[in-house]
Amino acid sequence: MGEIDERADEPDVGEFRPGSPTSRWALARYLVGRAIAESIGWTLLVTALALIAGAVVVQLSTHLTFVTVLLAIVALGVLGLRAVLRALLRRLTATDSYAPIEARLRELVGETRRDVRRELRRLGLPSRVITLPLLGVRLAGRRRADTLQRLRGFELGRVVPPVRLDEFHLLLSKAAGAASTATQAGGPFGTMRS
Repeated sequence: MGEIDERADEPDVGEFRPGSPTSRWALARYLVGRAIAESIGWTLLVTALALIAGAVVVQLSTHLTFVTVLLAIVALGVLGLRAVLRALLRRLTATDSYAPIEARLRELVGETRRDVRRELRRLGLPSRVITLPLLGVRLAGRRRADTLQRLRGFELGRVVPPVRLDEFHLLLSKAAGAASTATQAGGPFGTMRS
């Protein structure tokens, strides 16, 4: 009888962690990647707008048309770079292949964005909107090994509430299925023909 009373306080079911360790790693990588991409997009947009504002100020205050045109051309170049990077990101993530669920994925990513930055800050990595592009630079530069080692400490449970974690896994598994279907049909990741 004493044994039954002791077990009454224990949960009936063990801890359930949706997805495999690989899928949790992929989800963490996806969230960090989206955070970096959105930060870079916003940073480039703000830079272009500042250049355009600078061009207007230069023209109105000093009437240096050459400098105004130069600033405007650089601003257009920054906007072009932003468009190219966004298109590349859409292509690499096969967004067009799973457009019906992309809107919900975008909502879920938006709900977790602040928590992703908080987790990056806990790991000692760049996490502010303005410094997040530096994380991408660190991943491509000499500090790659150190950055990857720190990212291995990324705890998905601190970023995604358990209620949302299952939905993320379901959406991403649907997305992976749609992407593999697109690949078989010669989509974005299909084989290249010579």
